[in-house]
Amino acid sequence: MTSAIAIKRINLLDVFIERAEGRAYLWSIGELTLHEAVDVLQADAERDGLIEQIGQDQMQKILDECFASYR
Repeated sequence: MTSAIAIKRINLLDVFIERAEGRAYLWSIGELTLHEAVDVLQADAERDGLIEQIGQDQMQKILDECFASYR
């Protein structure tokens, strides 16, 4: 008997956006400074190849949109 294993691919861009929204919220309640909130996201985007995939300008736009509602 063979069993089928479903492989689910995680969309790194979706994960990045969710993390950015979470870190924006933490910044808004004073748990993180703006630099703490953004620097980790930038480093992770570089590590995961998102900068190459979508470009720095698009990544900055995503961050701006995530943090905009908390300004």
